[in-house]
Amino acid sequence: MRFHSLLLCTLFCIATGRDSLAARPKDRDDRGCATYNILDFGAKNDGTTDCAPAFEKIFRRMEGKRQVEIVLPAGSFRISRRIVFDQPQFGGYDYHSGICVRGAGEDATELICDNEDGGLYFNLATNMLTVTVCDLSLVAVKKGLGTAVEFNTADQNPGDHHSRMFQARNLLVRGPHFSNGYFANGIVVKNAWYPMLDNVKITSEYGDSHGKMAAGFALLDCYSPLVDKCYFWGGAEYGLLYRSEIDSEDGIVSDCYFVGQDTGIRVRLSARTDGWGEPAFHLTDSHIHYKVKGLALKGIRQGFVSGNLFYCFNRAASRWHADPDSVSSYTSKDIECDAVNDFIVSHNQFAEPASPKRVCIDILPNSGNLLIDGNIFNMDGTAIRNRSQVSSRCIGNVYTGSPDFTKSADGANALIRYVDPNGTLKTLDFE
Repeated sequence: MRFHSLLLCTLFCIATGRDSLAARPKDRDDRGCATYNILDFGAKNDGTTDCAPAFEKIFRRMEGKRQVEIVLPAGSFRISRRIVFDQPQFGGYDYHSGICVRGAGEDATELICDNEDGGLYFNLATNMLTVTVCDLSLVAVKKGLGTAVEFNTADQNPGDHHSRMFQARNLLVRGPHFSNGYFANGIVVKNAWYPMLDNVKITSEYGDSHGKMAAGFALLDCYSPLVDKCYFWGGAEYGLLYRSEIDSEDGIVSDCYFVGQDTGIRVRLSARTDGWGEPAFHLTDSHIHYKVKGLALKGIRQGFVSGNLFYCFNRAASRWHADPDSVSSYTSKDIECDAVNDFIVSHNQFAEPASPKRVCIDILPNSGNLLIDGNIFNMDGTAIRNRSQVSSRCIGNVYTGSPDFTKSADGANALIRYVDPNGTLKTLDFE
């Protein structure tokens, strides 16, 4: 009889399109863990129903749970206010815990942010919690709406080196249309050890819009972030801002696109000279299309920039394009080295015509001991400007290309290879 009752219940669930009791993701609580489907808490995936109250119901249910997954199935979920994870149940962990917010895939699940503050905010009074946000799209219905995803351990010292405290994977951050709607900031991470951003794509506005984001990605007082296979297309002050007011260390950016920002990547770690700091930074196999600065470095040693493409869309007074505009008041710099030492710049391409006020590698007076090896410079402007009294070395670089952008429209040479007033740049380049 019990078997027949269970069979009838299962057949009823299949016939009505409902999950069976065994498959339905209710909380599994005897081990302090739970999985919640937001549809079970009153949310609707129709794009118009306000789903913020459903998150509040989940918050009440998850109190005391150590391991929690929140599932957003396929569909569009509108929120009238930012979803803030700062409830008391998230604080005071003395052992490792985790929260995952998971969709069904980019554009399969949409979180429609219809408010001024943004999407998801993890404001946590603990450093023993790992947060994962994955497999969904966050959509700003208006211009400049807050931050899509933000993480912060309550402005305390960044956390526990056993935890990768924040992970964002397979996210798309956008407006409802390419010419209408964007967030002020994409992903903001504060006070996290080992944060990882993997396959996160961000767009601002295209077309005739003058919409401009503050930052696509911002990593503030974080330790050793990894940014991999991420994309940011559109206008912003920064594509990626990695800044520390404490002595954060390390960081890797690989296989990424930053296209259309004033500054592609800005890294400010430590400028200390009173000891052997280790703020290494690596940028590899990425594509940076910028206006003012491509890669701005401050306080770095033991790092390298390798295998990247840099090009500049400041074309004011370009000789190749015979641009009629006056030369810009600022100097466009592909790589700016400020307090950068023991560093390698190798096998990059600095390409396409731009303003003659462009400098590809700018070594400031407080930097030195750089190895500049095997790069291709095919642009107008200055390839390398060295203002340091500490030696740096150029080996095996190439100053031409096809087509040869180093020649202006009148055939004159539009490329200056070196500006080296102190004579400390040692060169052994291909002529």
